[in-house]
Amino acid sequence: MKGLTRLLGFIRPYWGLCTVSAISLLIFTALGMPMPWFLKLIIDRALGSSNLGLLCLLLGGIVVIYILREIFFYISHYLFYYTGNRILFGVRVKLFKHLQSLSLRFYQEYRTGKLISNILTDVSMLNGMISTVVVNLVIHLFTITCILIALIAMSPKLSLICLILVPLQVANFTYFRRSMKKVAMNLRERMSEVSASLAETINGIKVVKSFGKERTESREFAEMLRPTFDASLSLNMKGVYTWMIAEGINITCIILALGWGGLMTVKGEMSIGDLVAYYTYLTMLTAPLNQLSGLSSAISDGMTSIDRIGVLFDSIPEIKESENPRELEYAKGKLKFTNVTFGYTPNKPVLRDFTLEVEPGLKVALVGPSGSGKSTIASLLMRFFDVSSGSIEIDGVDLRDMSMESLRQNVGIVLQDSFLFSGTVEDNIKYGCEHAMHAQVVEAAKMANAHEFIMELPRGYHSEVGENGVSLSGGQKQRIAIARAILKNPRVLVLDEATSALDTVSEASVQEALDTLMKKRTTIIIAHRLSTVRNSDMIVVLQDGVIAQKGKHADLLLEKGVYRDLYAMQLKESTKGSELFAVGDNTHSSLKNF
Repeated sequence: MKGLTRLLGFIRPYWGLCTVSAISLLIFTALGMPMPWFLKLIIDRALGSSNLGLLCLLLGGIVVIYILREIFFYISHYLFYYTGNRILFGVRVKLFKHLQSLSLRFYQEYRTGKLISNILTDVSMLNGMISTVVVNLVIHLFTITCILIALIAMSPKLSLICLILVPLQVANFTYFRRSMKKVAMNLRERMSEVSASLAETINGIKVVKSFGKERTESREFAEMLRPTFDASLSLNMKGVYTWMIAEGINITCIILALGWGGLMTVKGEMSIGDLVAYYTYLTMLTAPLNQLSGLSSAISDGMTSIDRIGVLFDSIPEIKESENPRELEYAKGKLKFTNVTFGYTPNKPVLRDFTLEVEPGLKVALVGPSGSGKSTIASLLMRFFDVSSGSIEIDGVDLRDMSMESLRQNVGIVLQDSFLFSGTVEDNIKYGCEHAMHAQVVEAAKMANAHEFIMELPRGYHSEVGENGVSLSGGQKQRIAIARAILKNPRVLVLDEATSALDTVSEASVQEALDTLMKKRTTIIIAHRLSTVRNSDMIVVLQDGVIAQKGKHADLLLEKGVYRDLYAMQLKESTKGSELFAVGDNTHSSLKNF
């Protein structure tokens, strides 16, 4: 019932078009109803009395009726298919917009392949449900009603056969529709899992090949696909069973009608024309009943798709704007974290009572062991998640009171693995500022140390980067991402391990670009390599979700604590086991020289 309500909700905006198309469809169907009556008149009156004039008149009437039928057939089906595709377009846009509003937690829990299957396959099945099933339901139900009225009017006694035919067909249709819906749901879920697994394997093809796991992956894919074969075959065969039973019921009723009707004709209770017309109407009745039985599979698929789409629409956005959000057109960049506590799962906080103030234009580095909460702070600042308690403010405005557009316009981020979209280099640089002129794109690329290598590409700024920048090196992708951030010109910049995955040469070029990007903006630097944060105005050392130390590089080296231990460890790794650090009084002077 919920699925039907949701389907009506999809159709409701196009109710006017649906009504016009339904009326046209009913007229088309109604124009086919007089045909058996014309046959009766031809047999009993025109041929029975050798009246050629009446015969020509009746044949001309049939021609006119079928010309009108063709006209209304075109109008009704065009409107239905147009409406169906408009609904399909609207649902996909609405679904995609809804998915954009969901938090990152949803995407962490929902596999990408299943999501793509929902948007493409399930919505396509919905289109079939609307443009095919609804059309046929309207035609067949109206046809059945009209024919039953005609049969009862012609012979109430003989029409008792319909009391057997219609209920049996309805019971057959209902039983198999319910059974097929369960199988269809199981099949769709398994196909989603196959789609998700396929997407993961393709994305990880380098790992697959490097470990020589092609045969293993192929075998596992076949094993995963086997249940879908069984479910698909079961679904198809249930459709066959439905049709076979329906056909058996129809043949039985036709035999009964011909036998009983023939007996009535011999007794003079019916004319031959009456019997031919009655038989024609009866065969016209069995066709839509068979068609309704055949729709079991399509209806099951369609309702299954509606249920699966409904699961996505029922997912509630975790991050919501306030009813009257505030706008910050040009923030100064003052940040304030007050007693921020947050955990990805209940009762397991990643951050605890994190408090920090950052004045506009300062560079603040967040360092610490893995899992200490550094990247979590970046996610909270971008409002990918909301704090469990406490608050984060920009220029005195709580992030939860700001509009999303205003927040994202004033806060930019450069990630360790910068994602590039399929398209040109220029398209990717302009992603955060799509109305920028070409000259502005070039200037941003120059500031990011990217212009030179871009001009060496086959088509310069119009070169295609491939899926996720597959044609570019890691350093090149990172510099394009930096150019994208420069063009966006945010007041607050977050650098989340922006150079940790690069080689020494690439890191030098990217670091120079980052230095340009950080000028005159509030910058939060999340880094693993402490050598990249020495010039920060403040270094905040995190451990187990709390601030362990805070200060400048030189001052922190003079203190015993996490920072000095981490710095010493990294320095030892970089010098490959050269002399150990002195402890006690000599430690301070030794570390200051690095």
